Order: sequence, then C-alpha cells, then structure tokens
Amino acid sequence: MSSSLRLLLIMCALVVLVFIIRKLRKSQIQVMDSVFWLLFSLSLVILAAFPEIAFALSAALGFEAPVNFVFLYVIAILAMRDFSSTVKAAQLRANLTSLVQEIALRESDGQHDAEQ
Repeated sequence: MSSSLRLLLIMCALVVLVFIIRKLRKSQIQVMDSVFWLLFSLSLVILAAFPEIAFALSAALGFEAPVNFVFLYVIAILAMRDFSSTVKAAQLRANLTSLVQEIALRESDGQHDAEQ
C-alpha cells in the first residue's frame, strides 16, 4: 500500500471523526449511528497504520493489489450501511403512514360525533 494511500486513509478517518463529533454535539445524529461511523473510521486508521493487514487479506482473497482490497472494503461497508438505512427508512415511512391514517380516523370520528 502506497504511503499516499495510507496518508489519504488517515486524513479521511480524521475528517470523519471530527464531523461525527460535531454532529453529536449538535444532537444531529443518534449515538448508534455515530458508533458505526467511528468504528468505520477506526478501521480505516488501522488499515493505514498496519498495511500488513491489507496485504495479508488481499493475498488471501486473491486481489491483485492491497489498494483494490481497501477500495472494495470501503464500498462494501458503505453499501451495507446504505441498505440498512434504506430498510430503516421504509419502516419509518410505514409507521408514519399508519400514524397518519390513525389520526385521520380519530379526527373523522370526532367530527362525526360532533355532528350528531
């Protein structure tokens, strides 16, 4: 792994760390979400600090170069996170629809009772 890639990984991890801390202080992100991003950032630092890990894993998995493994790792983790967020958003939309329908039914019953 080249030193420029190692430096880029560390810089990106530090940027993510600062961004997450700022969002936590402003209460714009939940703690569980911040844990994911902090662990993701930490994993990038570990890969940058100990490139032997990337070399070993890339060799074991048959990658041509460790940088390919690192890119695939980042893409895979972010794709899984995106899928997880999509599932959560779908559940929240379903809950919101259910709540809106329930409120509409209660309001229509209240109006119906007032007319009688």
